[in-house]
Amino acid sequence: MEKINLSDLLEPEHMDPVKRIALIRIVDDDGGVRESYKFLIESEGWRVKTYPSAEAFLEEDDPTVPGCGVFDVRMTGIMGMELHQKLIELANRLPVIFVSAHGDIEMAVKAMRRGAVDFLTKPVVDEKLLSSIDRAVARSCEEAAEAETVRELAGLWQALSPRECQVAQLAAEGLTTKAVSDVLGIAERTAQVHVAHVCSKLGVENAVGVAQIIARLRARGVLQ
Repeated sequence: MEKINLSDLLEPEHMDPVKRIALIRIVDDDGGVRESYKFLIESEGWRVKTYPSAEAFLEEDDPTVPGCGVFDVRMTGIMGMELHQKLIELANRLPVIFVSAHGDIEMAVKAMRRGAVDFLTKPVVDEKLLSSIDRAVARSCEEAAEAETVRELAGLWQALSPRECQVAQLAAEGLTTKAVSDVLGIAERTAQVHVAHVCSKLGVENAVGVAQIIARLRARGVLQ
């Protein structure tokens, strides 16, 4: 597949590349509904893959491909809300749109609190579904771009020496170089040199930039 700069996908003029790389997943145990959604969504230029069950989706889907999921709430076997919870537990951030003929306000609120993009009732209005897909894929592209950035930052962090990692985390907590030197039992001048090296290797100007990188790595579970 042609390599696309994920950050470029966030610009409106790059909608064709977005539709070329993104995948809309439809998970519904009703074959007629799957084909109806597939026809509608493909007519707008999106790539679509359908799954007859949550189990099939979990077995076959590639979580590295950006896009979104359109999940029916009530299905044979694993239901839509359960599937979403499993994705959360797997740290799969795929944006999800729920559709249901049996939904209620409590169910919709629960889904949205878990991070769902939308909760639509059947019969689904075409324009509402397509609008929700646009928003879900935009979120997915932002997520993919952030994940790519974090991978790059993780690589920079791994290039630090053990001592530089210690210094970076102390400096990020707001400690002065004198305080860092006291905690580590090193000369203040040595602490200053370590801080300078850390900033240079991470591509930031000061300890504030170091703190921001550490926060992003921790948010992704790269650092404890």
